[in-house]
Amino acid sequence: MSSKGIGGFLAAAFTFLTIAILASCQSGPPQISIQGARAQLSPAIYGEAMVTMTINNTGGADVLKGVSIDIPGASAMLHIMKGNRMTEAAMVKIPGGKATVFKMGGSHIMLDGMPRSMAAGSAFTMTLLFEKSGAKQLRLKLEKAPAAPMAMPMS
Repeated sequence: MSSKGIGGFLAAAFTFLTIAILASCQSGPPQISIQGARAQLSPAIYGEAMVTMTINNTGGADVLKGVSIDIPGASAMLHIMKGNRMTEAAMVKIPGGKATVFKMGGSHIMLDGMPRSMAAGSAFTMTLLFEKSGAKQLRLKLEKAPAAPMAMPMS
């Protein structure tokens, strides 16, 4: 085989392997893991908190289609940013082969209507419901509110 023939063969083989690797990241079952989950009390509104975390997905795509908490009378909502506005969302797409970050000033989970008994140090369970991966439970403790109130436009 000539050097051009070998080079062409190697280029074709490299292209095929690259496509196969990328396809494996986008298909197949999701591989969800959650890191750095924190629940922080709101500095501005009593009875509210924000949950931040990173959802790593090393497998195929999934959808976070719901969230619940075991705090009587309280609710949990998915919030996303649309432009510079925070809005409630019914679901959040979790792409394959990527990390989805929930953070202050971006997509996050808002806890609302918590009773007065829920203060810094109080523990609760939050359940994330994924379309393909099913339910993932996290045990969290409420953290003290940050020193300065956050400014976030709402729609």
